[in-house]
Amino acid sequence: WPAVLDAAGRAAGVTVLAAAETAAPAEVREVAAQTGEVLDVLRWFGRPPGLYHLDDVLVEYQLTRPGAARDRLAAALEPLDAHPELVETLETYLALDTNRRRAAARLHVHPNTVDYRLRRVRDLTGIDPLHPTGLARLTAATAARRATHP
Repeated sequence: WPAVLDAAGRAAGVTVLAAAETAAPAEVREVAAQTGEVLDVLRWFGRPPGLYHLDDVLVEYQLTRPGAARDRLAAALEPLDAHPELVETLETYLALDTNRRRAAARLHVHPNTVDYRLRRVRDLTGIDPLHPTGLARLTAATAARRATHP
């Protein structure tokens, strides 16, 4: 399938981001709806072109399902609403597997600026992005926020 998607993308002059699952005839409607939701998650998280399945984004998918927990997770980042540079820094830091130097390069800032901004995230939210527990919570909060603010 990757070769087929690549060939289709080249023929159309675009990159292809796709989600797919197999389903029994009686499950097609439900699985098709779920696959559309998986595609939303892929877009929200900026996944590169390719073919994905639900198993590739299980955590992100679950965290973006409606409910009280998702809403509370998303609310954890509300203190950052007035600071878009902090949101951008946090999202870049998470997207680049917590590599502050790569995040700094992507953001075109000094690595010390990334460190400062991550400390500001901690100060404003009470969640430390440099601590494993805080990192997991911020990752979850970012997923929830993307689902509530697409």
